Amino acid sequence: AEIASWEEAQEFIKKQKGKIVVVDLWSTWCEPCLREFPHLVALQKKYPEKVVCVSFNLNYDGSKNSPPESNSEELMEFFSKQKADIVNLISSTPDEKLYESINLAAIPAAYVYGPDGQLKKRFDNETLAYGQEGFTYEKHIVPLIDEMLQPTKKPEK
Repeated sequence: AEIASWEEAQEFIKKQKGKIVVVDLWSTWCEPCLREFPHLVALQKKYPEKVVCVSFNLNYDGSKNSPPESNSEELMEFFSKQKADIVNLISSTPDEKLYESINLAAIPAAYVYGPDGQLKKRFDNETLAYGQEGFTYEKHIVPLIDEMLQPTKKPEK
């Protein structure tokens, strides 16, 4: 896993031209995040050529005693258990600071970028759009990706 800022993650996304990129913001203390993580990994396996899945870990809280790299052992263990053969990034920005800068209330959150590198949709649980249990890969993200991979129909007005 590599330590990166949100800006560096954005740079990485821009380099994935022609592919859909899914960035999952999560941490090991977030139950719903852990529940959904295997689905992120499965999505990468489903579309290895067309989709790039990125896990962006937010365990770092800014404390001097536990810098971002202090989590890497625990995370590597988690990734290997999950067989997470995806791009794994550890945020170098403390979680609260990042929430503020990208205007996010809490995780889990997932960002889906189109092949043009533009943000297509942000999934988070701030609105009740996804019902009580929040957004899931199965019900919300995978259907969006499937739709994005459909051969282009005539543009909507």
